[in-house]
Amino acid sequence: MSTVTATDLDSMSIFDLSDEQLRERLRPAYDAMKLQAFAKGSYITYSDPSVCPTTSHMVHEYSDRKELIWMDDSYQEHFVKIL
Repeated sequence: MSTVTATDLDSMSIFDLSDEQLRERLRPAYDAMKLQAFAKGSYITYSDPSVCPTTSHMVHEYSDRKELIWMDDSYQEHFVKIL
């Protein structure tokens, strides 16, 4: 069983990568972006189907906590709870 190294992933077209390989290829950029946001006291936003009951819900992840947020029809964010 052979394994694909990070160098191999960088040399492959993104269209030839599996979902897992693409995640691994993007991980360093994602980690750097996340650290930059946290260093500025900011947060990252994403949807997590395991905690977001609708598409109007999102997770705001800070360096020390995660919050569930709901966005109304006027695009105003409302705090729901700390996760």
